[in-house]
Amino acid sequence: MSVDSPIEFSREYLHAQWFTDPMCSWSFAAEDSINAFRRHFSGRLIFQNRMFVLYRELSGFLGAHGMTSPSEFASRIEKVAKATGKKIESTAWSNNTVPESSEQCCLWIKAAQLLDAEKGDLFLSEMRKTLFLEGKDISSERVIEDLAKSSGLEVQTLRLGLFSQKVRSVLEEDQKAAEDEKVTARPTLVLRNSGGDRVFIGGLLDSELYIHAGEVLLREA
Repeated sequence: MSVDSPIEFSREYLHAQWFTDPMCSWSFAAEDSINAFRRHFSGRLIFQNRMFVLYRELSGFLGAHGMTSPSEFASRIEKVAKATGKKIESTAWSNNTVPESSEQCCLWIKAAQLLDAEKGDLFLSEMRKTLFLEGKDISSERVIEDLAKSSGLEVQTLRLGLFSQKVRSVLEEDQKAAEDEKVTARPTLVLRNSGGDRVFIGGLLDSELYIHAGEVLLREA
């Protein structure tokens, strides 16, 4: 969990759960918006980066879209770039160098977050840039090592954590939270105030909407 305030849920604090996956191009397009939201509520925010697994088996994911190879999915990535104006490259899909399971990528993220919440969030951001800007295979051990180092994480410690039951349990908690919140799209932002009032924003990428919803919740807590 990344905490942008003391863990004390008084009426001045807003709780945010951000459901995402490192392979989600819409989530990559939304990074600027969610970062603006986090900066706006700095000191008043408890923020959780929740991993909501996009696919556990690549062939099944592609089959659900009527496709047989990653290169066929490249046009979907290009569509997101066009719709959002965000620079996003489909190279990894075109070159068939995407991970066989996004779940494994999510496990790396949770392992990093458990070591250091801020560095774990940076690791997630760097992983997305490597995939969507550089077109590299983010399941490659060499790439993971480079990402860990650039995020200030000790590679061997991160690798040991990856295989722990704790990391798998935390990822399972994220999946259960998505189920409980009725999340079906990535990214989804779920906000609550201290009174339990809730705002659910699924799919939309507007920072002004995020900020307005948060301010209303805090005002009415």
